[in-house]
Amino acid sequence: MIGYGYQPSVPWVPTRDDVIRSLVSILRPKRGDIIYDIGCGDGRVAVALAEAFPYVRVRCVELRSDLAERARQAVRKRGLADRVEVIEADFFKIPLEDADIVYMYLLTSVNQKLRPKLESELRPGAIVVSLDFPVPGWNPITTYELQRSWQRTFYIYVRGISDQSLEPLDKGKLLHQALERLRKGNTCEDTI
Repeated sequence: MIGYGYQPSVPWVPTRDDVIRSLVSILRPKRGDIIYDIGCGDGRVAVALAEAFPYVRVRCVELRSDLAERARQAVRKRGLADRVEVIEADFFKIPLEDADIVYMYLLTSVNQKLRPKLESELRPGAIVVSLDFPVPGWNPITTYELQRSWQRTFYIYVRGISDQSLEPLDKGKLLHQALERLRKGNTCEDTI
């Protein structure tokens, strides 16, 4: 495993319920997909994703013990222990090779430090959804603007396209596969 030598310092700001509903309305994961919520806090996003998409597995990664315990309690309370795994660890040390979709609500500076890990571990075609903070150096395939929210923008990236690591001939198929995991449209206004 690559050592990234960075200890993230991200304040916990929970993703609001209306924003979570918008996230659920954007995603269209396939049966068997694995979704990571990195820096998952109290697990509210992971729980919502598992409830909305009972055919996927969700990995909720949180460094803070108190928040990881709250996430475990939420998972148990909702009866989702068979589909949601809470991992109490530094997300820089958790392998992401099996991720189909990664959700994160981190700071731009953390996204910058996380970028090499995403580029080396995510397989081409994996989707990265970042709330409010872009991944510097990557180009989103689309953004979703939440019109009535202070948590306003989902940046949607596709590994191999957004990071420009593949030849142009490979990108069309990846983009098609990624778009199958996303709903059409570029606004979530109707879901709030």
